[in-house]
Amino acid sequence: MFLADENVPPKVVEFLRSKNHKVKYVREEGLAGISDEELIKSAVSENAALVTFDKHFGNILLYPPQKYCGIIRVNIHPPILEDVVRAFDEFLEKFDTSKLPGSLIILEREGFRIKRAR
Repeated sequence: MFLADENVPPKVVEFLRSKNHKVKYVREEGLAGISDEELIKSAVSENAALVTFDKHFGNILLYPPQKYCGIIRVNIHPPILEDVVRAFDEFLEKFDTSKLPGSLIILEREGFRIKRAR
């Protein structure tokens, strides 16, 4: 399951759902404007991987991957919707999402990088 941050475009949430992934969307859950700490706690309590554009969630010192059910940090600038959806499509084709817990995924226009707890 994914928890999509409020900065994730609705079309990306729709795409993930179209690929049969359960997605809770901060905007739909009445959680827009919550702090980052509340957001990550919500992801943990939902047993969900966080999907976000926020750069600081890619900092493994602040958010050690082993503490979370997965963090997918979208690093595509400018964030052209078609590029973001294409990157997610490629990621979902190549990555076993059951391996998300303990992983930080940096999703980029030309692929993705994985950082795992050691």
